[in-house]
Amino acid sequence: MNIIKNTLTIGAEKPFTFLHISDIHLAESDAEDSAERKAFAAGRKRDFAYAPAAVEFVKEYVKKTGYPLINTGDMLDFITRENIRIAEAFVRETGMMMAAGNHEYWHCHNNRFHYDDVAETYEKKDSSLARVADGLGIDIRFSCREIGGVNLVCMDDSDYCIDEELFEKLKAVEAQGKPILLFMHIPMYSEHIGREAKFSLHAPQQYFENCHPVDAWERQPDELTCQICDYIRQSPYIRCVISGHTHHNTEILGLDAQDQLITGVNTIREITVI
Repeated sequence: MNIIKNTLTIGAEKPFTFLHISDIHLAESDAEDSAERKAFAAGRKRDFAYAPAAVEFVKEYVKKTGYPLINTGDMLDFITRENIRIAEAFVRETGMMMAAGNHEYWHCHNNRFHYDDVAETYEKKDSSLARVADGLGIDIRFSCREIGGVNLVCMDDSDYCIDEELFEKLKAVEAQGKPILLFMHIPMYSEHIGREAKFSLHAPQQYFENCHPVDAWERQPDELTCQICDYIRQSPYIRCVISGHTHHNTEILGLDAQDQLITGVNTIREITVI
């Protein structure tokens, strides 16, 4: 597993270090799943063959370092009882915080990704996220933990939108007047993301012009989310947005209106905050 070390200078009262991971994509089934579901899981396991070893490596690394762990989603590849069981044990052993990823609400009802599943998936998104959160025993839509005078905030943007309730919670944390590290699954748009910018939050219209209509519908944010993105970029307290989703490691520090770190697959970022 790759280990990348970064330092963020944001005015912490007391320096600290934490670990960031994203996109493990557990793809397990169990004895009670259908033959079709088991075959689907087997195919996805081949796509994310690193996942079982990554789970064990991260658990050992957390134990070795004692550093807090934050996960920006897609811990699961799709919802099964076995994936939730493994993830819940992972939470217990690591004490991790987590922001939901888009795969935390994918049932893959027809054992496929993704056009034929979209309508039912989005209809059941809230209940699916609630099921996963209940299974893991943590809030995956919004949580906050203060370390060293810095607020670490996990917020759900897993459907390329941020709702008003979460925005109000973010503003309440911001009102404390302390530096914030904001963790979301989907990164905010920046030209510095490169070719994966089409998978970012509040991407320009050009990224939706020549793609499948369902992709365009899924990735276009609503008006409120666009306003929230502008708010985050202009906030004097939100010092870095830390995310995943693109499956690539990207550092946007001092290059744009908002500093960002994007952590790719099979990677741990060890981030020291001063």
